[in-house]
Amino acid sequence: MKKINLLLCIILAVLAYGQVGINTPSPKATLDVIPKNTDGSTAEGVIVPRFTGNQLFEAIATGVYTMDQHGAIVYIYTPADEVKRTGQTVHIDDFGFYYFDGYQNTWNKMGGVATIYRTDGNLTGPRHVYMDGNNLGFTGGRIGMGITSPDPSAILDLTSTNTGFLTPRMTKAQMNAILNPTQGLEIYCTDCFGNRGCKMINDSADPSVPNWGSLCSSNVSTGVIVDLQCGSAVVSGVVHEGTPVSGITVTIPYTGGNGGTYPSLALNSTGVTGLTLSLDADHLANGNGNLVFALTGTASAIGTASFDVVIAGASCTLTIPVVDFTAIVSSLDCSSATFSPTVITQGAAYTGTLTVPYTGGNGESYSQQSFTQNGLTFTLPAGTLATGNGNFVYNITGTALVSGAMTIPVSFGSASCNVSATVAAGNSVNMCMGGGVTRVWATHNLGADTSFDPNIPVKEVHGNYYQWGRNAVVADTDTPVGAISGWNTTYAPDGAWNSGTEAAPAKTANDPCPSGFRIPTSAEWTALNNNSSVSRVGSFSSSSSNFGSALVYSCGASKLTLPTAGFRDFVDGTLYRRGDRGNYWSSTGPASLPGARSLFFFVSGVNTTSYDARTMGYSVRCISE
Repeated sequence: MKKINLLLCIILAVLAYGQVGINTPSPKATLDVIPKNTDGSTAEGVIVPRFTGNQLFEAIATGVYTMDQHGAIVYIYTPADEVKRTGQTVHIDDFGFYYFDGYQNTWNKMGGVATIYRTDGNLTGPRHVYMDGNNLGFTGGRIGMGITSPDPSAILDLTSTNTGFLTPRMTKAQMNAILNPTQGLEIYCTDCFGNRGCKMINDSADPSVPNWGSLCSSNVSTGVIVDLQCGSAVVSGVVHEGTPVSGITVTIPYTGGNGGTYPSLALNSTGVTGLTLSLDADHLANGNGNLVFALTGTASAIGTASFDVVIAGASCTLTIPVVDFTAIVSSLDCSSATFSPTVITQGAAYTGTLTVPYTGGNGESYSQQSFTQNGLTFTLPAGTLATGNGNFVYNITGTALVSGAMTIPVSFGSASCNVSATVAAGNSVNMCMGGGVTRVWATHNLGADTSFDPNIPVKEVHGNYYQWGRNAVVADTDTPVGAISGWNTTYAPDGAWNSGTEAAPAKTANDPCPSGFRIPTSAEWTALNNNSSVSRVGSFSSSSSNFGSALVYSCGASKLTLPTAGFRDFVDGTLYRRGDRGNYWSSTGPASLPGARSLFFFVSGVNTTSYDARTMGYSVRCISE
């Protein structure tokens, strides 16, 4: 009877006032709920509809929530699966109250949570953050450990009276494998200097050419030389005025080395200027040995270039003669130049020769010459001209970065000309990966028709779908969109696509990529994304017939286009989200079944470390080994 009376009251209140009161005859709002008891004897409160995030994701397909539901409130007790955090449910990543924003067409979390970034507090137990290749940066302040007020002069203040600071420890091979170490990077080398171990620092300003120097004092001695013998130095080539030095080394013998270490050197010439003598950091022999310097630069005049060499307590003056470039040709015939092999393909490693005929050679000798064009290095070895007509044969190595017409400037002394060549468009492209490093990627998805332009998204370039860790094709663009009979729901084991590490991946027999290529790691997807310009083409609308959308990575003239092929569901292989979403596997499978990492993108975002079920059917794009 009480429930009937309450309902009647509510109806009368609505009719009379347009407002509803529960446990109050005088509502102060459209709905005013007053607790029946405040002594804790009864359960009070308002319970809104409760869902899982996945249940709200399913509502997207049926169009349940529109502007008519703007302001609706629900409670989520289980967040949406990561693959279902898209569209209306893109923000449902935790439990809590959510409201529907009809203008943004998304469910948004209500309220906030206190964090270390908002309030001070005490940890109640050990904490672990798994970063999985993602960066964590702090800016705009100082960090203190063991101290609440870091010193104003220090960005990091570690304060302790009974513990120390431990740098990363690794072998010499691992140290030398660090990709583009920055100047000042420190590590502890566990097996350097005859397994005695040593703290090392890279003092090179060029990350591509590191110089690891020793910071040891107790277990590795400072280098000492009794006699440095510049008078017996051996120069491996002839230095000519006005000609860039290429491939010349200078070997200086010494006596009485003590096995200690010495730093890197870079000395500029006096007398004849323009030359630099460089030595990498290393350690001396016990007794007699040789220091091998690299000579670079261009001599400014004919004469003598001098270097005052001081190292390991010894010194001497090195002199190098600079002579006139007497080798002369009358002309170069670039129109008759030939390549072997004849075809140069963009993105493909090339090793071959360029032969350029010349006339009027005077029989004189010349030193090595080298230059780089479009990612290819052309090297003319030291030699002697023919008397009369002959040929220059340049050795070529590298990878052409851009397809199409290529002009190669060739010069010898005062003679010069341009060789014209055409670089074929290939099935691979060189992309920026950061730190001056580039990597070759396949231009097409695995299974795509490579006769089609990879940068124009059409059905033929979408390719196949693969489950993580397996090389079998589970679907292609012609496979019906519904469930696939016999869909494999067993997860592939860890290491199925990478038997190495994230930093040093090793291709396995399960990898479906062709010879010379493999599945990229999650870190490689991240490097590509962080060092490329990102754009999109097409409508990015979900439809099984929408083949025209894609994400485009650009690096200079190089482009890598990834079609929005959607995905095959992990339960039964049903196709979802073609046209507005792309998923591309990485070889990274954290040791926590059933997940693996992938690249995931949609109209307004990119996630290079998405964590997804290994039985999903995703696209594959290959990177060179």
